[in-house]
Amino acid sequence: MRALPLVALALVACGSKGAPASKEVTGTFTVKGEPVTITKCRPDRGIDGVYVVFETKQGALRFEKRQLYWSSDDPEGFMRGATLDCTKLDRSWGGGTRSDGTAYFRGTLDFDCHDGPNAYVGNLTADCGNITAEERASLDKQRAGLREEQKKAAGSNAGSAGSH
Repeated sequence: MRALPLVALALVACGSKGAPASKEVTGTFTVKGEPVTITKCRPDRGIDGVYVVFETKQGALRFEKRQLYWSSDDPEGFMRGATLDCTKLDRSWGGGTRSDGTAYFRGTLDFDCHDGPNAYVGNLTADCGNITAEERASLDKQRAGLREEQKKAAGSNAGSAGSH
């Protein structure tokens, strides 16, 4: 009969473990001040282009159209959820779709957002959708081109500071 408490203890320990963290996402994410584990990163394509959903046990964080959305009612993020009001949303990302309809997403999101009193804060790096070497090279080329454009724009605006 002494084995029964050990079995019960083992069941409690197994049941208390959270879902494993996604290997496609690194960084930190808190919801209402509590650390949250992202269990899945799912890129997809919508009318306005590629978006990504970060699934958690508490809900889904969705990055689409340069905005973040949170849904605690739809942990898989099929619906957009509530638009978050962000005081900080630094992002650098790229993605695309393939001929078979699948999508991929690579990027960083550094954010501090709210929906009323609830805070959603994170600094995430994602590499989702099984990006191929060819897709990665294309994303790298696009990123380099964007950075070059930003340098040129910064240089041309340097003399016009304060003239707006």
